[in-house]
Amino acid sequence: MAERRRALQERSVTPGKMLHPALFHPYRAAFYVFLAARRTLVELSPDRGWRTWITPQILLGGFLVPSDVAELERLGVRAVVNATSELVEPLGTLRAAGMDYLQIPCWDMNTPSPEDADRALTFLAEHIQAGHRVYVHCASGVGRSVALVVCYLALYRGMNVEEAIAWIRARRRVAMREGQLRFVNDYVSTRGGRRSAENV
Repeated sequence: MAERRRALQERSVTPGKMLHPALFHPYRAAFYVFLAARRTLVELSPDRGWRTWITPQILLGGFLVPSDVAELERLGVRAVVNATSELVEPLGTLRAAGMDYLQIPCWDMNTPSPEDADRALTFLAEHIQAGHRVYVHCASGVGRSVALVVCYLALYRGMNVEEAIAWIRARRRVAMREGQLRFVNDYVSTRGGRRSAENV
């Protein structure tokens, strides 16, 4: 077993990449039940919403279902960034609405690759420069998608990481893991931005 794992690592193949997609169906079914319950609780909370405007151009939140797309259209959203690997997106509905779409593969509680983060931030910056509004989401909109938006605020809005997190936290719940915070600080510093003061 250890020998097989070592051989896979040498070829940069993780066991998850080899699994047949059908094996994820039970996981997704249970995951969506959990997410639906979380979404219901969030939507019932008077001071929190499933989606939150972080800037006039960036809407941050959780997973999408087809009926959400009409609401995004009403809000003037023209593009969507999905920072997940496990979600099934309403791609047909998004395409029919004429929305540009980018998926940045990232598993729950993890981080994207620096190259994928580059793609996400370029996509965001181009749409915002064109005057478009963008919806950035992960499963619940509190970890992976927050990390991407923190990177954007730090690199394009001149905030340091700590200020960017505080900016988002003043508007919605933030639950980034230690590894996600470490990724954000490292990514921002290597791209020429300012890390949080405690991590300098």
